[in-house]
Amino acid sequence: MKKQSNQPANKPVHTVRIGMVSASVFLNEGNDGVKFPSAVIRRSYKTEGGFKDTSSYGSRHLGELAAVIADVRAWISSNYPDAAK
Repeated sequence: MKKQSNQPANKPVHTVRIGMVSASVFLNEGNDGVKFPSAVIRRSYKTEGGFKDTSSYGSRHLGELAAVIADVRAWISSNYPDAAK
């Protein structure tokens, strides 16, 4: 059973989409109170019922995946330079 909270859902601070691959960057807070970014990367695909997401990538999506990762890495490095330490 999923626990419900009265706090608003964590919204992404940055999102990038290239083709069917997208990444959303979220800010998390460590036990010490320091905020740090993390990325969720997904590929969309169409079904009869609409679009769904997966974390599986075929060879035709690897170029999009690489470009999304490069974009997100550059954005995090520019906006949170201490995150890589």
